[in-house]
Amino acid sequence: MNANRLVFIPLLSALLLSLAACIGGASSPSQFYMLEPISDLGHKVPVGAIKKPVIILSSVRIPHYVDRPQIVTATGKNAYQLSELNRWTEALDHNISRVLAQNLTLLVPAEVIFSNNSNAAEQTNFRVSVNILEFHADPQGQAVLTAQLHISRGEEMLVNRQVSYRAPASASDYQIIVEALNECLNRLSRDLAVELKSNLQ
Repeated sequence: MNANRLVFIPLLSALLLSLAACIGGASSPSQFYMLEPISDLGHKVPVGAIKKPVIILSSVRIPHYVDRPQIVTATGKNAYQLSELNRWTEALDHNISRVLAQNLTLLVPAEVIFSNNSNAAEQTNFRVSVNILEFHADPQGQAVLTAQLHISRGEEMLVNRQVSYRAPASASDYQIIVEALNECLNRLSRDLAVELKSNLQ
């Protein structure tokens, strides 16, 4: 009996230590991130100086591989990983749509309306839709954003092209990864604003 007890006690201790380690690892707090709009242009447009165009922004479409709470990074050719401890604060397509709308409001400047309805506003100047094809950090630590842009006015298609942006990021630091993806999104916003302003009549 004593011999069995001497064997059982070390085994029980080892089991309790392993369980504590598992619980400790599982309790690591998740980090949550959100993309943010451009905060400062360096100059201000006088209020009332121009009549703002109206832009209808259709819902931004994102690929299924990033349509999830976990932040996705590429680890190699055809290989990706989802980080359970690094997540988006809100649905990624909603976050991107909101940032684009705020950026265009500031950069054009314009009145931006969310809608997928072609008859949303009779006085609409432009309709913009963005279909994102890639949105992740690659194994080399580069943030990648590839998207198809569509800008139309009435029945006329003004812009229909694919764009791609890259920014230095990280392969493991998610704060840096999110900031680099944010920079790519802001560059897309600036290019959209340039296209819109060039087609204003």
